[in-house]
Amino acid sequence: MRTPYEGLLAQVMRMPGVRGALVVAVSDGLVVDGRVHVGVQGEAVAALAASLYRRACRATGASERKDRFVELEAEEGRIMIAGKNDLALMAVLGRRANTGQIRLAVQRAAGKLAATEGKA
Repeated sequence: MRTPYEGLLAQVMRMPGVRGALVVAVSDGLVVDGRVHVGVQGEAVAALAASLYRRACRATGASERKDRFVELEAEEGRIMIAGKNDLALMAVLGRRANTGQIRLAVQRAAGKLAATEGKA
């Protein structure tokens, strides 16, 4: 069964070093749709990352109407989250991933996500 987010997730997952791509509801951290490699705990990562994303946006005064981007760094890799409204696109990266290229892919996909959001 195809979902409205399948193309966006595939676009991000094609990038070397990406271990997971998820569309997450920002308000509660629930996964709306996603693709992850074996060993990535998508739901747990999404819940934690969405919470940190909400707090970072609130702390910086980021408006819901503007594009928002948060990058979290850990010992084993990174998480990039971008969004505009109630949904955000999240990418889980391995340690050796090319962060510049993936950041652009995540931001592009998040822009398309905002356009798709009302249609899903």
